[in-house]
Amino acid sequence: MESRILSSNSNSSHRSDGEGERERFCYCGLPSPRRTSWTRMNPGRRFYGCARYREGSKCKYFKWIDAKFSDRATEVILDLLDGRRQPPSTFVDDLDDVDSKQVEASSANYLKNEVSKQAEVSSVNYLLKNEVSRMKIERKCYQMFIIVLFCYIAYLITKCKALEDKKKFLQLS
Repeated sequence: MESRILSSNSNSSHRSDGEGERERFCYCGLPSPRRTSWTRMNPGRRFYGCARYREGSKCKYFKWIDAKFSDRATEVILDLLDGRRQPPSTFVDDLDDVDSKQVEASSANYLKNEVSKQAEVSSVNYLLKNEVSRMKIERKCYQMFIIVLFCYIAYLITKCKALEDKKKFLQLS
């Protein structure tokens, strides 16, 4: 089941990365962290969401990973959360603070990778421009060679024609 709008029931979460999972990206183009919802409606349920949802992003990327838990499982999780000494919202806020730092680090790494890719593309672009310039010069050289060859052939034809005319003239005399 997929929902693209981040509802008020799932605005508390923390991030966790699984081994072997492919990285997902939100509509903003940033890595979309895997989070766990700690709301009353969906405690412990994992989802992917926009990395900047706390900043009021208009991206609204959202996708559940887990199917909805049974009512009994939800009740047990809520009972466990209610048994803590501090309320779940304080616990979740602490997790979100850690999460926001992880998202910042992930975004920084993503941007660093994009910058290095851009630098690589720029260097390839520079090499290609140099190759194009070299090929243009080479093309001009071939054109000049063809023109010189054509002139030489024209000269030889003219010379042969002159020799033929001279031979005919000598035969007539």
